[in-house]
Amino acid sequence: MIQIRAYALALGLALLAGPVAAHSVWIEPDQAGKLMIQNGDPGDLDSYDPARVTKAWAFDKDGKAVAAEVERLEKAAAVKPAGGAALVAAFFDNKYWAKGQDGKWNNGPKGTVSNPTIAGPSYKMPKTYLAPVASFAKPLGLDLEIVPQADPATLKAGDKLTVQVLLKGQPLADASLVGDIFLGHEVKAEKLKTDKDGKVTVTVPKRAFAGVEVSHFAKDAGSSVEGTFYNASLVLKVKP
Repeated sequence: MIQIRAYALALGLALLAGPVAAHSVWIEPDQAGKLMIQNGDPGDLDSYDPARVTKAWAFDKDGKAVAAEVERLEKAAAVKPAGGAALVAAFFDNKYWAKGQDGKWNNGPKGTVSNPTIAGPSYKMPKTYLAPVASFAKPLGLDLEIVPQADPATLKAGDKLTVQVLLKGQPLADASLVGDIFLGHEVKAEKLKTDKDGKVTVTVPKRAFAGVEVSHFAKDAGSSVEGTFYNASLVLKVKP
């Protein structure tokens, strides 16, 4: 498969206020240990239709799949593994987004916005490492995925972690990765570019859980407007 390159810088700037970067989606245990699929910014979470979470995965310390289901709550959802899980992931369908000629975004059915400047379905794929996983560097096969090149369970604050960004299983070069999603979008988090192999190195911040995310818009062939918005996050439990 031909490696898919990042879209033009001008288009990337236009997306910063759009569906891809406006909210992060990640998985983090709450105080009761429930693996919540969070949407928004830390300290400023947004409720959502739990039906938007269409799939959940879980894996044990050996990297073997563990049965998992989506636990749908009133205005959110969680990953519910059948047994102990070291790694969990989910698929969040953020529905169709379109940016109008007035610069405003609309999250409604296709055709709601006439003559949009950019439009398409938005999919978000969070995954979280909760404990050591033997196959930590093995991709799960998500459409857009951040793959750690070192065991996340060994990392403490200040350590360096190299990750690889994959789009449809292929390295995504020149992608902009947010180095710390828990700073929130109102704070200018460090943004790093992946190299030709889709790799970039980040510094693990001092917090209980650390997270990075990447966004990408893949244009449909023959269209200057339509495409698919992808977003992926990787969260890890920081070693004390």
